[in-house]
Amino acid sequence: MPKLQGFITSCTITFKTFGFDITMNKAKTTVWNFTAFNPKGDKKYCVLCSSSITKSKGLIKVASKKLPPEHRLVLIVDSHSEQELADASKQNYTLVSLETLNNYGEEMLRVREAQNARTQRSIAREVKAEVDKSSEEFIDKVINKDNLF
Repeated sequence: MPKLQGFITSCTITFKTFGFDITMNKAKTTVWNFTAFNPKGDKKYCVLCSSSITKSKGLIKVASKKLPPEHRLVLIVDSHSEQELADASKQNYTLVSLETLNNYGEEMLRVREAQNARTQRSIAREVKAEVDKSSEEFIDKVINKDNLF
């Protein structure tokens, strides 16, 4: 069980990286491991994590029937074939390998770091402009004050 829990944790990290809210399912009546909601609330996923697609075929059928409205079923596995990916598409669920999910997560981190760097540079420019403006105003006040004497 600890190996599965570690796999599930790995799966949730990428969703969290993308800003999704994660709700772990502990109920025995629910077949997926967690649900994920994007910040806008318009993307809702029920995520089932499994080491192998062959071990999950029965769960996929049950999960598809119990899937709440407006949710998409996502199966995350260690690896999959092109045929399994095509089958998933036909059965109306998303099949993703953990490697692909992790690659998306790493790319998102790089994008966020770049955005943060741009934001910090922008803030630094704004602060510098404000300081420069304040310095000029201060100097003007000092000069004008000196002219009064």
